[in-house]
Amino acid sequence: MGTNPDKRLGINSASSYNWRQLGYRYYSLSFYLNRIFGGKTWKVSVDGGFHCPNADGTISHAGCLFCNILSFSPSRRRSGLTIREQLLQAATHLRERRGIQKIIAYFQPGTNTYGPPDKLERLYREALSVPDVVGLAIGTRPDCLSEEVVKLLATLSQETWLTVEIGVQSSHNATLRRINRGHSWEDAVNAIQRCANEGIRVTVHLMFGLPGETYQQMLETAEKVAELPIHGVKIHNLYVAKDTGLAKLYEAGQYEPLSQDVYVNMVCDALERLPPHIVIERLTAETDPGYLIAPDWCRRKGETISLIGKQLELRNTYQGCRFSEGPTQPDGLSSSPNKCGST
Repeated sequence: MGTNPDKRLGINSASSYNWRQLGYRYYSLSFYLNRIFGGKTWKVSVDGGFHCPNADGTISHAGCLFCNILSFSPSRRRSGLTIREQLLQAATHLRERRGIQKIIAYFQPGTNTYGPPDKLERLYREALSVPDVVGLAIGTRPDCLSEEVVKLLATLSQETWLTVEIGVQSSHNATLRRINRGHSWEDAVNAIQRCANEGIRVTVHLMFGLPGETYQQMLETAEKVAELPIHGVKIHNLYVAKDTGLAKLYEAGQYEPLSQDVYVNMVCDALERLPPHIVIERLTAETDPGYLIAPDWCRRKGETISLIGKQLELRNTYQGCRFSEGPTQPDGLSSSPNKCGST
């Protein structure tokens, strides 16, 4: 079993758990990073030119129903810059415009462990060679974490702050098949456990509003994820991007995105069920405006985050207040009396 990665690097992450005592409603990424790195720290998306086995024919040619890789980071996918050049450019901008001195290189577009381990190590170490880079975030799929890749990540996590971001999306296999995800829930659990066993931080991506899923099923996914050995969670609302299978369904009237009000309540319900030690790295999705079809409220990220905070205040609840209450019942209620907001 791997050791705690923060402890191994001399980081007292337990000191960050006092977010509740400081009046916050959830354990935000900015709070966590500021505490462990001693100042403002920014994640910068970099493009390593990675492809995806679910789109290159290894698993499928169609890709996930919702995916248009250009919508994640179009400027970098077309830039042709090296990893080092991308990071130096971003570091200069952040230093001059925001006064930020520390950045985490976020390998985002594509599947960033999909390649030979020697190539992966070269790209990751290129990022770490940039003076302002203090860590790595590596986005990937559950089925692209071979034993060799996990060993590489474990080695790097002993040298620097590192998290593996695994796209899980849903705990329901019927949903995963419906969106042509190309892996199962069991694949995700296995990948998470293998990384955790090597002392690697894991951040899980969840997506609310997937076709065919009920409100209760979304809560069930949050509850199942809450029991896994993970470090962080990113919560996304499903949006409709141009040139995707989802766009075709939307245009045919066969898919309707969640309304902002429903999504806000969904996120609050999920936060109440996630344990207080899990870092909440994202509360809503955003994309390049040129690729967004719907919902329009997705353009107003700040507004959505503000509404989530206000809803938690209105409920007088906070992250983790339902975590020990047991699984959700068919009526959407906890199996234990509601203790959230009672104090």
